[in-house]
Amino acid sequence: MDRYGIERIVLASLRAIFSDWEEGNAEVRHLARCHPDRFCVAVTINPVLGRDHLTRLEEYRQDEAVVGLRLYPVYHDYELTGGEEILEVLLSRAAEWQWPVFIPLRLMMNWGLPVLPVAQVAGMLARFPHLTVILGGVNYGELQHARALLRAHPRVFLETSCLQRQGALEEIVAEIGVERLLFGTGLPLQNPGCEVAKIAHAALSEEEKVQVFEENARRLFWRGT
Repeated sequence: MDRYGIERIVLASLRAIFSDWEEGNAEVRHLARCHPDRFCVAVTINPVLGRDHLTRLEEYRQDEAVVGLRLYPVYHDYELTGGEEILEVLLSRAAEWQWPVFIPLRLMMNWGLPVLPVAQVAGMLARFPHLTVILGGVNYGELQHARALLRAHPRVFLETSCLQRQGALEEIVAEIGVERLLFGTGLPLQNPGCEVAKIAHAALSEEEKVQVFEENARRLFWRGT
């Protein structure tokens, strides 16, 4: 982070995806408490595995470091189209608490990894239109559908870490506006230097770059600072 001038990051846990979501959340919450000036947390919850989901959710809500929720349907074996009772409660609470819900379509920019269809996100928003959603893992194949989602839902944001097509950032700014683009590092699975350079060298004004790098995230996660 220091090397690339990244002041703050919203943390999440890889352990929470592939092993134990409660342990993973505990690790990143501890790190955020140790370094509150650098980190806040988006907790990951698997609605299929585990127990006492709503007790954990209420515990997370009481933690000032927690600012949102991350969902990984592809890796946790469920769909966003509904049917999981716990998922419906999680989404309802997130909407009520104005928690952003991070939904990465893919884990990192690797063509061999599975991809969540954007249509599932659209179905979720049809049930919970007041959710704030941060869509990540978007690249060539998903971009057209993601742009349609951004046009239809003013509370959907796009995180930039997997976006590779030349000119895509500029097209989104021209069509949707710069206010819903969020700088993503891809850490620890991607090189954050590439993500910094992608925005720094985009054909955007300096004011627009500051919005993507900093101001949009500040409004969502670090209000008043």
